[in-house]
Parts: sequence; structure tokens; C-alpha cells
Amino acid sequence: MNSPQPYLTVASILTGFCISVFMFRIQRELRVRDRHPKWPNWLAWADYLIMASIVLSVVLVILPLVSVPLPSRTIYSVAAGSCAAASILLLAYPFAILDHYRIEIGTWRTREGESPHARHKGEPIERLIVVTAGIIAAAAFAAVVWSWNR
Repeated sequence: MNSPQPYLTVASILTGFCISVFMFRIQRELRVRDRHPKWPNWLAWADYLIMASIVLSVVLVILPLVSVPLPSRTIYSVAAGSCAAASILLLAYPFAILDHYRIEIGTWRTREGESPHARHKGEPIERLIVVTAGIIAAAAFAAVVWSWNR
């Protein structure tokens, strides 16, 4: 007999952490907007990793496990796959945001002549990290669900 507790714990921790990170990012963007009203505002591509992790954790783990009295093996498999996928997305976030801010990873663009203040909606390596993390997370989700239901 499976227990929902491990999945609910993982999803709750991921959700709480991701919401904290996302609120920090929103506050930062609002401060930038207040200081520089003519600059464009946007979410970094890295922020979509956080949003996707929140959605996976809440919609595919927490809601099904707390709303279904006796979850089926399929529900548990989706919860396990979602925890794995959300964890992968969260793991990729620090690397993507480092490139967004040109800390360590993205410094080559400044060295090659681009202004340190020039910003783009998606920095090149940031986009690559986000897309790669999404593909790996989707593959991990599918592999976990498949392994539970074969």
C-alpha cells in the first residue's frame, strides 16, 4: 500500500521554496521598474522553471493526493513523476539565473563587447538551460510514470 505522505512532503517543500524564490524575483523586477521606468520589464526565462515547478507540484501532486480518498497506482505514478520533474526544473534554476544576470556563466557576452547593462528577455545560455531542463524533466516524468505502470 502506497502512502501519499512522501509525495506531499516533497511537493510542499518544492512549492514553498519556489514561491519564495518567485516573490523575490517579482520584488526585484518591481524595484527595477521603480528606478528605471523606461526600461522594459519581463520575467527571465529561468523564472518559468520556477513557475512550472509550482504548477507540477500543486496540480499533479498535492491536489490529486488530497482530493482522492484512495489514490490509484496511476495517481501515485503521476505524483512521483511530477516530483522528479519539478526537482529537475528547480535544479536547473540557479544555473539559468546566473546566466540571466551574467554572473560567471554569461560574462563572455560583456567581454565580447556587449554593454554590461544590455539585457535580453532570454540570454543565450539561459534559454538553452531552460529548454534542456524542460526536456529532461519531461523525459524523467515519462520514465517514472512508465516504470510504475509497466
